[in-house]
Amino acid sequence: MKKIISVAFCLLIASLSLSSCGKKESEDAAGMQAEKESVKVLVAFFSYGGNTRKLAETAAQYTGGDLFRIETEKSYSEDYDKCLEETAREMEENARPALSSHVENMEAYDVVLLGYPIWWGCMPMAVNTFLEEYDFEGKIIAPFCTHGGSGLGSSEQDLKKLCPNAETFEGLAVYGSRADQAGEEMADWLEGLGLYGENQDREEEIQD
Repeated sequence: MKKIISVAFCLLIASLSLSSCGKKESEDAAGMQAEKESVKVLVAFFSYGGNTRKLAETAAQYTGGDLFRIETEKSYSEDYDKCLEETAREMEENARPALSSHVENMEAYDVVLLGYPIWWGCMPMAVNTFLEEYDFEGKIIAPFCTHGGSGLGSSEQDLKKLCPNAETFEGLAVYGSRADQAGEEMADWLEGLGLYGENQDREEEIQD
């Protein structure tokens, strides 16, 4: 059974073992199939120059998930060097930038695909704000990022610290310069997670 679905079913199986002792096995199987079909995906992303947005849009297309952009109340400088100074200062202060966008129904999602650029070897502090705003207990989080050479940096470890009650999966790292050519990588990653749309035709859908 595919990875994401397998984890999602663990909670269901535990629940069934406690509450459905008198039910027939066929009813349990039907409930598990319904759970599989109802897994809901949120593709949440923070993007500065647009590269991470491209990956997020591809992920949403391939999974049928809902797309959500993490946005800050105060915009970062359009000058990249100044932006780096601003983000370095945020890291030194362990800041939590205020967000202007919010997910109104986070409880409705089972899986969160979380996208961000790697700044100074880790997630932007705005992503920390996002993660601390919601209760991810029992949810599955799988990160993806754009980077200039550092891969995922410390972001996977940071994610586990910020969301200890969530189930986290191995992330996908893509060079920012080739974000618009990463359809195959995204599809392979999602397929490994068991989230690639079963009706997707990769030959037609992937535009590299």
